[in-house]
Amino acid sequence: MEINIQANDHFIDYLNNWDKRFYYVVGGYGSSKSYHTALKLTLKAIQEKRRILVVRSVYRTIKESCFSLLKGIISNYNLNGFFSYTLNPLHIRCRNGSEFIFMGLDDSEKLKSIDNVDMIWIEECSEISYNAFNELNGRLRALGKDLHIFLTNNPVSVNNWTYERFIKKANINENDLYDKRIILTDDTYYHHSVVTDNAFVNDEYIQQLKNFETYDPERYRIAFQGKFGIVGERVFTNVSKANDTEVQAIVKELSKYGLGNLYDGLDYGFSISYNALVRMAIDRENNVLYVYDELYNKNLITSELIASMNYIKQKHREIIADSARPETTEEIRRAGFKIINAEKGQGSVLDGLQKLKSFYKIIVSDKCINTYRELTELCHEKDKNGNYVENRFTLDPHTVDAMRYGLEKYKQTTFKNGEIKKPMGV
Repeated sequence: MEINIQANDHFIDYLNNWDKRFYYVVGGYGSSKSYHTALKLTLKAIQEKRRILVVRSVYRTIKESCFSLLKGIISNYNLNGFFSYTLNPLHIRCRNGSEFIFMGLDDSEKLKSIDNVDMIWIEECSEISYNAFNELNGRLRALGKDLHIFLTNNPVSVNNWTYERFIKKANINENDLYDKRIILTDDTYYHHSVVTDNAFVNDEYIQQLKNFETYDPERYRIAFQGKFGIVGERVFTNVSKANDTEVQAIVKELSKYGLGNLYDGLDYGFSISYNALVRMAIDRENNVLYVYDELYNKNLITSELIASMNYIKQKHREIIADSARPETTEEIRRAGFKIINAEKGQGSVLDGLQKLKSFYKIIVSDKCINTYRELTELCHEKDKNGNYVENRFTLDPHTVDAMRYGLEKYKQTTFKNGEIKKPMGV
């Protein structure tokens, strides 16, 4: 069977190379690294009987990323006759016996049952732990097959384990990777890409990434230049305060377009930590997040917490709450609120923080004093070598956690999801 491949020039060598165990594919937003990895695996699944494990830190995120991307490629190459799908659980099977198995590391027990895997794709590999990577590497042991692990990621922090393992300890010069774009070692294929390598992306998308140079230089370095970031002291550098009257007027205008721009998150506390409810609105066109209301209290039993929340009760307005107390969420639901629990997992924490950092601006009403304080005071802790660590913080930010929960369903179609908006070549 002959397939007319549509691919970006910079990824042709990557598509054709099958000589290495590890493929470390890193680059800026929208560079098409995930698309070409999905294409590479799809072509191999047709050519040979393969058992391919596709992994992300949180299972919930796989359906609209890797699974949808693979389905889009299969459809656009008119290969639907070769494949079948199931949604519960997520699964893709090729008629020659190849299969794609999808798993999240938030369900480690299921991962232990996986056997005879000969290829693994770890999407957003920086979100998983080094121990999880070693566990996955150890599960790659099918007999009689060449074995491969594909790690795709934006080049987050130099303090992340992926940089330590694949750049520092491998004696790879970071600038050489940016210059040469492709580097081969004994066991690893390195590939670096940026959005301008993607011929299928429009100029507006590229300009949106360039805009980070003004709003957030560190984000510009990662998103547009595709270079590894350096974790600084402050977690957020995109926060400002505005007059409540002005913020409320903007939120009122945004709400005219429906509930799709409005988000509520709730973090639970009691004696030491606080209950924090944060209400937000998003200006999608300008990539600005507005925080316009907060509730911040402690030492309340559930009935008292519910009473304090009654002023926001709406039949169709959903609250996403801390998953640590499902019984409290259920009591609030029975009191007439539309409320669900957030996902669990460290990956979801980092993903949520990256989502907040990706806004050009977070504008906080001056009445939301606790939200503004925690956003501006939240800092990274240092390790024993004096380096800031991206997943350790100097305070327990209740309002920031509430914001993460509230935005869990928000899809950043302007940026990260740009890779799956157009299946062909993106």
